[in-house]
Amino acid sequence: MLVVLTVGGRRLRMTVAVPERIKERFLNEILEMYAKGEVSAGKAAEMLGIPRAAFCELLAEKGIPLPEKLNRSVLKELKNLETKKA
Repeated sequence: MLVVLTVGGRRLRMTVAVPERIKERFLNEILEMYAKGEVSAGKAAEMLGIPRAAFCELLAEKGIPLPEKLNRSVLKELKNLETKKA
């Protein structure tokens, strides 16, 4: 796992060996944060070091739905669109 630290204004990059069980736990924590609406898909992808598209594929593979907060927002927008059409 690549780790980037800022120390005294300098960015340091290092590779650290992380056990699989720790990687899995980290992944699950990020997915849980996303599902609760605590982080966006973009932020979650950044935290995992993967492109946003790959994060979306991961969500689909794991069967993780949109966060409830986002669901409500999308439904509200759809309802507003329907009202404007009528």
